[in-house]
Amino acid sequence: MKIAVVLAGMLALSLGVAGCGRLDSLASGDSGGPSGGSGLSGPFSGNGMRGRLSEIDGVRFRSRISVTSDDRRGFATATRGATRNLSLALEAGRLEAVHYCLTTFGGSQIDWTVSPDRPLDQVRLTDGGAVALAGRCVAR
Repeated sequence: MKIAVVLAGMLALSLGVAGCGRLDSLASGDSGGPSGGSGLSGPFSGNGMRGRLSEIDGVRFRSRISVTSDDRRGFATATRGATRNLSLALEAGRLEAVHYCLTTFGGSQIDWTVSPDRPLDQVRLTDGGAVALAGRCVAR
């Protein structure tokens, strides 16, 4: 009986330690840095629940991408922390969109519906301080 409890505890501990990297990457976003990622989509893609981390000119942002069309070409991005530097946050959103299109469809051409290139005085932030972009991947 005592041996079974000890073995069960050791098994639980070893499974917990073995999965630490997976749980961390799911919760914290791309642990590989701005250029990392697995190229997959979904909860195990390296994008994490909080979004993918990117660094633009020394400022870190988290950007999330959401698919907005049945064919997965349409997308929207939300980049948090845009109040720190709006133009850099727009670039972080663009980076996330290009990454998505490249890894999903093999090309970086995007038809923007909400562009990162619009004048800064036309950019509106969400209630949470995020900047939004939207577009459609064109390649392939």
